[in-house]
Amino acid sequence: MSEADSIVESGRAAHRQGLLDRAAEAYRHALTLDPAHALATAGLGVIALQTGDMAGAVNLLEKAARLAPGDATIQNNLGNARISAGDVSGAEAAFDAALSAEPGLTDALYNRAVARQRLRRRNEAEADYRAVLSRDPMRMDAAVNLAAVLREAEDPAAAIAVLEAALQDAPPLPDALMALASLYETVGRVDEAGATLDRLPAGSAQDPQALLVRARIALRRGQAEVGLAALESLNERAPAPARRQATYIRGLLLDRQGRYEDAFRAFSDANDMARAGRSDADRLAQSYRDRIAVYRDTLPSVSEHAVRLVQSPPPPLPFDLVFFCGFPRSGTTLMEQILAAHPATLTTGEDSPLHRLYENDGNPGAQKLPFDLLKGLSTDRRDALRAAFAKLVSTQLGDCAGRTVIDKLPLNLVELSTIALLFPEARILVAIRDPRDCVLSAFMQPFRLNEAMACLLTPQDAAALYADVFDLYRNQKQALPLAVAEYRYEDLIDDFEGTLRRVIDFLGLEWTDDLTRYRDRLAGKYISTPSYMAVSQSLNRRAIGRWQRYEPYLGAALDRLSTHVTGHGYD
Repeated sequence: MSEADSIVESGRAAHRQGLLDRAAEAYRHALTLDPAHALATAGLGVIALQTGDMAGAVNLLEKAARLAPGDATIQNNLGNARISAGDVSGAEAAFDAALSAEPGLTDALYNRAVARQRLRRRNEAEADYRAVLSRDPMRMDAAVNLAAVLREAEDPAAAIAVLEAALQDAPPLPDALMALASLYETVGRVDEAGATLDRLPAGSAQDPQALLVRARIALRRGQAEVGLAALESLNERAPAPARRQATYIRGLLLDRQGRYEDAFRAFSDANDMARAGRSDADRLAQSYRDRIAVYRDTLPSVSEHAVRLVQSPPPPLPFDLVFFCGFPRSGTTLMEQILAAHPATLTTGEDSPLHRLYENDGNPGAQKLPFDLLKGLSTDRRDALRAAFAKLVSTQLGDCAGRTVIDKLPLNLVELSTIALLFPEARILVAIRDPRDCVLSAFMQPFRLNEAMACLLTPQDAAALYADVFDLYRNQKQALPLAVAEYRYEDLIDDFEGTLRRVIDFLGLEWTDDLTRYRDRLAGKYISTPSYMAVSQSLNRRAIGRWQRYEPYLGAALDRLSTHVTGHGYD
């Protein structure tokens, strides 16, 4: 062992004891003797990572990896540094290198799963987490993350099974108990959710996640006072997302109590928190308004081009295609769950294949989909995009041949120009709801902010978006060669079978009584939209006319909506 090696060993001993300054001094001393000492360089990189110097950590660990490319531990630490610095793809590459050097390094396998989860490569992340658990069933962190992947993939039964099995074999980790309780609540197994929270050790009972689940359980049970008491225990030191969720749930509980002014203030506060958490919220909202303006300004030329393209019909898709649109909170999730009960349909949740097509387009043009299509579209490019779309659908939903695929995303209502160019044979189903209820309900939801949802943070902004969207829709419906049908949410509630039969006829499907038994399918089913509580309940008129309770607080939003209230027949 060289003198530099001996000094590094002493530094590593200090490092293991948490004596970072002493360890760093030893590593630097070793490097004066051997500037190419990989372990000394790596040690300094790990210390930089531990002390928050992400850029320094990456630089040092990349140097160490060049000095010792076959050292799995160095590659694993490099992956950790890269993922901490935001380079998730680079982190995955480092974890791959670590596993190539030492396939049995379970920590690198777990870390690669984390990277793949963040990259939204769910199948690969799931495979890695399961491999970790097959090696070490006691890895509760892997079980919790695997359950999160399965939940995101809308497979709550599998997620619950993973956590239940893990909690049988290992001490009850609070994070696992809270994740399991949250899953139970989401699928309506409320008593089991409460019992799982009761298993938490005393020190975790006041964890923000536990309190949020208790509040949601109380909301389901109609126990507003219990829910509000749980939220009172959530302190200001809780993470910002938890505080926003708590404020939103508080608004729902206050609404149940008839305390509408307090509820409105809570929803406003929750949305203010959302805006404060995204420094680019205003830019996002403006970007979406600009998107609508592009579609509006290009509509005359797109209309002419769409008519010309129809003269050269494309090769048929292997499935019938429906785009199911509306405004957020117009009842699309309810209708989607009803239509999903039909044996001939496949539905997409809100994971729209159309938007996957936008994201996966490999065209090297200067402008991404969809806007490059609006300048003109050749039949060859149209047909290639249709083939890519069909492949995305089959990857997402499996064998779709002969089925009716329902691509459901409310604000695909804005995308009708693109749909007319690419999918002229598609049917367009549009959900209509009283604009005042629609806008109020959208304002009351804790949507994850993207370009569209950033337009819903105040009633006035939400009303402006509604008006812009439906002004565009009205013009598109007149100008584009598309088959469009509308139904009203209120009609579905008041005349369920009659309204549903009209929808089924438009979609070209045969009637089946399975549609009237749609709620049987929802037992234990995970619904990813904010409607998950309401959709699993019996149909009721509770949400109809809700805007009247909030009329004093809606102000100019009502004036902005007046034309559309009349136009949709709600005056």
